[in-house]
Amino acid sequence: MQSDTHIFQKHLSIILRTIVYYDIFDYSVHFKDISIACVFSENDKTLCQNALDYLVQKKVIFKIFDYYALKADPLLVEKRLKGEAEAKGWMKKAKQYSRIISYFPYVRGVSLSGSLSKGIIGDDPDIDYFIITEPNRLWLTRALLTAFKKIFLLNSKRYFCINYFIDSKNLEIEEKNIFTATEIATLVPVYGHTQNKKFFEQNAWVKNYYPPYFTNERTTLLKHKDIVFKNFLELLLKNKIGDRLDDFFMNITKRFWKTKFGNKYSKEEFELLFKSKKHISKHHPQNFQHKVLKQYAEKIEEISEKYNIVIEEIKS
Repeated sequence: MQSDTHIFQKHLSIILRTIVYYDIFDYSVHFKDISIACVFSENDKTLCQNALDYLVQKKVIFKIFDYYALKADPLLVEKRLKGEAEAKGWMKKAKQYSRIISYFPYVRGVSLSGSLSKGIIGDDPDIDYFIITEPNRLWLTRALLTAFKKIFLLNSKRYFCINYFIDSKNLEIEEKNIFTATEIATLVPVYGHTQNKKFFEQNAWVKNYYPPYFTNERTTLLKHKDIVFKNFLELLLKNKIGDRLDDFFMNITKRFWKTKFGNKYSKEEFELLFKSKKHISKHHPQNFQHKVLKQYAEKIEEISEKYNIVIEEIKS
């Protein structure tokens, strides 16, 4: 059995990791943000609140109204509240476009990611989608959705940022860290209940970061009956022509990315930012994950040294 001291230390670590992570984006943190990482029961809720009060008392963190932050800056709360208010309108748009995405051939699951999945809209907003496809048709699906964006949305990503695809036979995310864990834990499933459920099951490693979040099954927001046109296209391309088209779009996209971004990154960085295999397509040219993880590590180290607090590491 864990000692009370160890349990208290564990809650301190969870709270600080969460607040530090949100601070990177200049957001204050509500208790509900922390609770997805450490609250299983009413007893945990009390222990978590005690740890928060302790950190506030020691001025490691500051309480501003009902929010917590590393800085005693009311503007952080103002930004958070503004982002939450704007997110409600953006969520309506996200559902509309998610429904459109779900109508496309071979789409098996759609979830919202990015800031909107956390109930916040930032300064330079867009809507990010995490899409699960039929195996061996990922790149064909991506090409069709990209064509739709270019033709009908004039290539705007504001409401239609499709930068992450995986197929239904390869659902486990390879990179396991605080960034990917947070993105998965806060995903909002919109379409494809069965595949989304399998996805969360196969990424159970996220429990190391956010254990309570996986205690309750999440449901999708959209449901619709089979679409005749979608089924017809899938049947039409259920052959070697479909296989060749998928290979064609994968290879042409890889060449385009290599030409456009190959000189900007090392080989290792490029392969991480532009994963291009039959079962996955990842397009993150801003290297956002690396920037966040770097700032996160620096802030954790700074707080540990400044306040002589041991912040426990997470083992994936």
